[in-house]
Amino acid sequence: MLAFLLRAQSDRSIRCILLAGAGKHFMAGGDVKSFALMAQQDSQERRQTFEVRINKGSQIFAVMQRLPQPVVCCVSGAVAGAGMGFVGASDLVITSDNATFVMAYVNIGVSLDAATSYYLPRAIGLKRAKTMALMGRPIDAKTALEYGLVDWVVAEDELQSEAEKIARTLASGPSVAIAQIKSLMNQSLNSTLAEQLAAETVGMGVSAATEDFIEGPKSFLEKRKARFQGR
Repeated sequence: MLAFLLRAQSDRSIRCILLAGAGKHFMAGGDVKSFALMAQQDSQERRQTFEVRINKGSQIFAVMQRLPQPVVCCVSGAVAGAGMGFVGASDLVITSDNATFVMAYVNIGVSLDAATSYYLPRAIGLKRAKTMALMGRPIDAKTALEYGLVDWVVAEDELQSEAEKIARTLASGPSVAIAQIKSLMNQSLNSTLAEQLAAETVGMGVSAATEDFIEGPKSFLEKRKARFQGR
């Protein structure tokens, strides 16, 4: 996953990334059976093993944030543990009505990873994020929508086609402008007003220098759909 995202980061032909599970469920989280085998290690060995493992995996979520392409998360079935990190780090999330979301860490005696402590408070608010993390209880798709964790809930048999529609819409958009919008939104919660205004100035200049900016106003005046080329 990390290698793919790093390649995508510099591949301008990739204009949107759609993440989905390979089966009925999006992601079950960590391998609890492998965790149980660590009982054979002493406490220091367990600590080092987890720190190495988590440090390596955490790079994925840093790359997801800085990707110029929008990332759409397509969710069905169970989403647990690090799966919640992928949901939180994605720019847009569409889910089937049978999905369940759970921060299961506390149930097996571990803390948080996969940037969940960063993204969830920002997405659903600190109190709700604490409740999910501390209680370890699942929420359904309807509640996830009410919380603001996901953006759309659809029937399971419509999920794939609806997710692809969203991805195609983004992929056919002005990719440089979209990259600037994503960057501006991501940095906004950690910036002052002055910093954000300065970043907006740069972003507007970067997008105005593209060929897509020429196409945008032209298509508007000609009353037709824009044909953006991503450059």
